[in-house]
Amino acid sequence: MRRPRTLAALAFGVLALGVSVPSASAIDPFPNEGIVTLTGKHFQVHYSRDNRDGLCPTRYIDQQTAGDILGWADRAYDTYEAWGYPDPIQDTDGNGLIEISVDEFDTTPPACISYGVIDASIPKEHDGSLGRWDAVVNPVAPLGANEIHLDATSEKGIKLHVVAHEVFHLFSRAIDSDPDPWLDEATAEWASIRTGQDVLGEETNPDRTLDCVGSECGDTDFDRNGYPGWMLIEYLAERYGDGSVKAVWDQVAANPGAPGTADLAAVLPAGTSLARFFNDYTTARMAGGFTLPLLAKGTPLPFARIPLEQTSASLPATTVAVNHLAVRYLTFGHGKNDGACFEASLTLNVAIPAGVESYPTYYAGTKGATAEPLTVSGSTASITVPWNTCAASPDAYLSLPNDTLGLDGREFAVTGSVAVDFDKPANPTAPPPGAHVIGTPIPTPTSDPAPTLKIYAPEVLRVSSKTRLLRFVVFSSGAGKLGAALGSTGLGSATLRTGSNDIRFVLPSQLFRSLRTKSSSNVLALTSQSPTGAKGATFTRKVLVQSAAKAKKKKARRKKH
Repeated sequence: MRRPRTLAALAFGVLALGVSVPSASAIDPFPNEGIVTLTGKHFQVHYSRDNRDGLCPTRYIDQQTAGDILGWADRAYDTYEAWGYPDPIQDTDGNGLIEISVDEFDTTPPACISYGVIDASIPKEHDGSLGRWDAVVNPVAPLGANEIHLDATSEKGIKLHVVAHEVFHLFSRAIDSDPDPWLDEATAEWASIRTGQDVLGEETNPDRTLDCVGSECGDTDFDRNGYPGWMLIEYLAERYGDGSVKAVWDQVAANPGAPGTADLAAVLPAGTSLARFFNDYTTARMAGGFTLPLLAKGTPLPFARIPLEQTSASLPATTVAVNHLAVRYLTFGHGKNDGACFEASLTLNVAIPAGVESYPTYYAGTKGATAEPLTVSGSTASITVPWNTCAASPDAYLSLPNDTLGLDGREFAVTGSVAVDFDKPANPTAPPPGAHVIGTPIPTPTSDPAPTLKIYAPEVLRVSSKTRLLRFVVFSSGAGKLGAALGSTGLGSATLRTGSNDIRFVLPSQLFRSLRTKSSSNVLALTSQSPTGAKGATFTRKVLVQSAAKAKKKKARRKKH
């Protein structure tokens, strides 16, 4: 009798469940279609949750990625607001939020656009798509209001750097709805770098005209979009304070339609022209004269490299055409010979084109070096600097800036000469220390010991009167130096790396002659040194002169036998 009651109760429960729970056709337990919205403090992100969309296969992002975009946009908004920029102009929908649409840019709008309508003023590819962009700021009503559209592919539009760049455009458009493109892009890129502390791209044409924006302005989209101008803005901020960048945009507000170069010139201190400021910037760019770590150790790509002879000779005459507000850099190499090298001097002369106020600068490119301005007299700039013929020495730089606003294709003519002193042996100069760290940094030791050495050389080193060359091999346990002295005369030091080192010293002529008469001068002392100069063990060898005449006689006697 209990069993029928149990079956009846079960049947009633199933019936009740069927009545109270809708079928799958009424509510999808796994929604995967349509555009959804995520709302933040200043923005709302519109994105597709359809991960199997055959028409827009790359538009989909997940909710967490949408949250990342919101966080990046809000961070940039708060940063620029704190810098004193006026808030962006709101659109007319009344929700007090700025729209961000995550789209697929490789199709022709309106296909694959998650929100809004792409304005006809936005430049497109020949196929009608937005494929050239990673993000765009799309104008909406009223004038000066905008929404942001991002390309959904992660390697393009979904990055903090890209979002921060576009958010700055919202602030700049509130000041001027149609600003000078180079100033607009340069400051937006600078602002995004300051916000994210990263550089998304790097110029491959440092000789491009500063105020150039367009497909003719370089080989990469970074150059074509005018982004390299951010380095000039960074130099302005470092030299005169971050507020100087905001002062430029105050000039834009006060003088709508004026060139960005005029707005920049207006905020420079009295007595500092735009031409001189640009010259100073090109020097800082060449010699790493920045405090921002991203630029402090960098050097630009040279327009041409000129290898110098390892004998006294004139430099090949070189002409270089430079456009307005542009700079080209030449580098000078120390030659190809990896043998003995000597001290020298390098003289450079630059013929400055007519009408150009230019201040060329030389930078040795060595550890501890600073930029040295050439002496300008009329239309000629000149300098004479120490040099050496050591192939391992780093290249030196010469800047050739054209600081005018309208003179293009002006040619600089570079000449010069090298004078070598073969009585003064030299060692390669060291390049500046690198700033980029790969992997986990390892703490440096508190002590600085000299490396352990093994000298692979006979007890008596014979030196030919023809070459005056001392040569032997040293095995070193680590980096350091090998100090050398022959009698009481120092021969300088050779750089040591871990492992085997081919060591060469050329004896000065006067010292070589003294070896024939003074036996006390014939003792060679070799001392291990740490990179900072701490001394270690000293090794000695005797040095004897082997004349060419004696060598011939000895060879003749062997023939008689």
